[in-house]
Amino acid sequence: MRVLEGSPQEIVEYERLAGVATGTASCADDVPSTQDTPEVVAEAVALGSSAVLAPEDHVALMKFIYGRAGKNHERTVLTERFVMRLLHEEEITVAFGRSSKTIDGLADYLMIRDVGPQRFGAAAYLRPSNGGMTLRLGPNDLKRLGEENNPLVQIRNVAPTDPYKINCPLAGEDAFNLALTLLRAALKAVRSE
Repeated sequence: MRVLEGSPQEIVEYERLAGVATGTASCADDVPSTQDTPEVVAEAVALGSSAVLAPEDHVALMKFIYGRAGKNHERTVLTERFVMRLLHEEEITVAFGRSSKTIDGLADYLMIRDVGPQRFGAAAYLRPSNGGMTLRLGPNDLKRLGEENNPLVQIRNVAPTDPYKINCPLAGEDAFNLALTLLRAALKAVRSE
């Protein structure tokens, strides 16, 4: 396997010039239809964290992030760095959210999950469009981590039964580092439940 390095645009151009068919242009073709299910949140394509990403997986991920992030370069770069760092350092799986309302069949978020059994869903949801990350943590978890008064964290106003009570937008380097800490805590909680 050959690993390609470069910007998403350079990789796409390389694919075009070399005639490499990765199958990433239409991820929705490989995805089961959601028309029969009311729930539009499902795994479309999973990108594993074991070893280096295959070039086609990296291209699909970059196309998704750059396609959904809009014109905010800082947010795009932070989202890309965050996901790539997780894939290289943690035992996680990143999956695209699905939606029957978009042309490509993909929603506007990535699901970050433990590689183990999926008993509790995602540890976090990350939206490249605004750098928003919603975590499977609550106020007690923030208190335990000593982050209950951190202005970079937002407690969501959701039902008591909703496990995703914390937002930590990727809005700069401090938020980036805090998001890593919080996500690792969410992964630990999911693994221990």
